[in-house]
Amino acid sequence: MSAFPRCWCRRKGGISEEKQEYINIIENNNTLLLQLISDVLDLSKIEAGTMEFDYAPVDVHGLFIELEDTFRLRNKKSGICICYHRRTTECVVKADRNRLVQVMMNLMNNAVKFTGEGSIEFGFDVREDGFLHFYVTDTGCGIPEERLEEIFGNFVKLNSFVQGTGLGLTICRAIVERMGGKIGAVSRLGQGSTFWFTLPYTANEEKV
Repeated sequence: MSAFPRCWCRRKGGISEEKQEYINIIENNNTLLLQLISDVLDLSKIEAGTMEFDYAPVDVHGLFIELEDTFRLRNKKSGICICYHRRTTECVVKADRNRLVQVMMNLMNNAVKFTGEGSIEFGFDVREDGFLHFYVTDTGCGIPEERLEEIFGNFVKLNSFVQGTGLGLTICRAIVERMGGKIGAVSRLGQGSTFWFTLPYTANEEKV
């Protein structure tokens, strides 16, 4: 019997594991390329001072509930628990909602990338100094203390084997500073990291 029928049956039954692996690689590379293009465009706008911001009242609590649902659905690591730590349910801040989401998504995506198991907790609290304090805490691999400032630089990747453009944190810093806040990180190698940022806030912000 010729090999043709056997080859036909294998194709008819579906894509081979090897071909599926190639397809996955192509899809991942396409995603990375699109992200790189988007990040480079954002960085160009930041450097040219042309990045647009649309300020409006943002219900932070409602937004974070949405983020929790989104990341729980997207999370493919069964060993990670993603949790929004609810400290207050009444908080409206005047900010660019899309840019705020962009910063949070970037910080949480990084946390997922570098956490094999354990937890990722995020939330916010109101500080007495007139700022909202946002944070994303993970139980991941951590960052050497001497490299904490370096991670906000252009094209910096502490792990070349993890997918990313190396521009995300640079863009986060620019967005936060443009909205009047600060950004930073604390970490212990092997014990996890906390990325935080602040935004100006007054208790009588207009309600949405």
